[in-house]
Amino acid sequence: MAIASKTPLHLLGKFSSPFIGAERELPDLAQCLAGRRETVLWSDAPPHPAFSAHGVRVIRPFAQDFPKGGMLLMGGVHVPLGIWLHHCRPERVALRYNLPQHERLFSLIEHVRAVTGVEPELLFASQALQLSVGLPGVVEPSLIRLDAFLKTPVERPDRGVFTVGRASRDVPEKHHAEDAALYRMLAAHGVRVRIMGGTCLASQLAGVAGIELLPTGAEEVSSFYRTLDAVLYRTGAFYEPYGRVVFEAMASGLPVVAASTGGYAEFLTQEQDGFLFRTQEEAFNLLMRLAADRPLRERVGHAARQRATALHGAEAIEAMLQFYLT
Repeated sequence: MAIASKTPLHLLGKFSSPFIGAERELPDLAQCLAGRRETVLWSDAPPHPAFSAHGVRVIRPFAQDFPKGGMLLMGGVHVPLGIWLHHCRPERVALRYNLPQHERLFSLIEHVRAVTGVEPELLFASQALQLSVGLPGVVEPSLIRLDAFLKTPVERPDRGVFTVGRASRDVPEKHHAEDAALYRMLAAHGVRVRIMGGTCLASQLAGVAGIELLPTGAEEVSSFYRTLDAVLYRTGAFYEPYGRVVFEAMASGLPVVAASTGGYAEFLTQEQDGFLFRTQEEAFNLLMRLAADRPLRERVGHAARQRATALHGAEAIEAMLQFYLT
C-alpha cells in the first residue's frame, strides 16, 4: 500500500510502563500505519524495557535529536514538552485528551499555540471528556487490537464455580473504597474472585477464601479473561476516561458489570451488551443474577463481543487511521 504522506508522524509518549493504556496505544498506532506513513516514537526519558522492540527514540535537544517537521501527536497531557518544541516546526499538532486534567490541557494548548504557531487538534477519549471542557475536537476511543481476545469462545467451560474478576494497574486509586467489601460478599456466596492488579488490596483481602490477588502482568490479559465468567469494573479516586480493559473483556465474550461513572458507559447498552450499576447492592445483585443464569451470560457475552468489534475492529481502526493519513 502506498505511503499517504511523505512527512513523518512523530508519536510522543512517556513509555514508562507497559501496563498504562495510553502508553500501549502509540506503538500499536505505529504498527497499524506501517507502510502507509513513516512514524517515529519519541520519549523524553529512557523507555521501559518492554518497549525496546518498538524503537523508541529518546529526545536529546542539544544533540539535535528530536521531532522535526511533519505531524506531532502528543499521547496525553501527562507527556512533557521541552525546549526542542521551539525548533520542531510541525505542520500539524494533535493532542490526545485521555486524563481529566483540565488546567493542564488548557495550559498545553496555549503553550503549543504560542511556541509553534499551530492550533492543536484535540482527540478526546470519550464524549464525556469533551463535554467536560467544552472544546471542539474528535471523539476517538482508544486504539485496541482485539485479535488475542476474539480467540476466546464465548461459551465458557463449566468450572463448577462462577468466577468474577478484573484487570488493572496495581494501585489503590484504580480500586473503589467499597470493592474489598463487595469481593468478600461475593466470596461468602460461593463466587470465586480473581483480581489481577489487586495486591494493593492485600491488607484487606489476603487470606480470604475464594479471593485471589495477582500483580499486574501476572498473566497475559487475554489468557486471564479465559478464566473468568464475568468482569466487575469500577475505580476509586481515578476517573476512568475510557477503560480499554472493559472493551478487551467484552471482546473476550464476557458480560461486564461496571460502575456507571466511567467513559466506557456511553458505549454500553444496559442489559444488552453489558450492565451498569450505581450502588454496591446493584453490583452484587447483577453478579449473582449472572451467576445463576448461564444463558444470560452467553447472550450478553455475544452482544458484548459484537459491540467491542464495532468499536475496535478492523473497520473501526481503518476509519481512525484516516486522521493520521491526511
